[in-house]
Amino acid sequence: MIGFSIMMWFVSFVILMVAISLLRGNTSAIHGKVFEVTEDKVGYGKQLGKMCVFISVGLCICGVVALLLKGNKAIACSLIMLLVVFVISAIWCFLIQKRYRN
Repeated sequence: MIGFSIMMWFVSFVILMVAISLLRGNTSAIHGKVFEVTEDKVGYGKQLGKMCVFISVGLCICGVVALLLKGNKAIACSLIMLLVVFVISAIWCFLIQKRYRN
């Protein structure tokens, strides 16, 4: 599971860099219907940045769990953690979209 852990840490680092960029107010990479019609583009970007930090931390913890546990328990725990992070992120993204839609 060392390969999986390294991959999770790398993806976590990339998402963390995107989150830092969004939290600093850089919204040039964001596009979409909600972003185009909202008036508070920086606030929208910062909310997405917070969600990206959550995803990054979740992936990093998933990599640590996969490294510490052995065998089938590592696979099961990692998949459950990934599913939980995905569901929470999807709900959070939906709430952000709903809040900034005019």
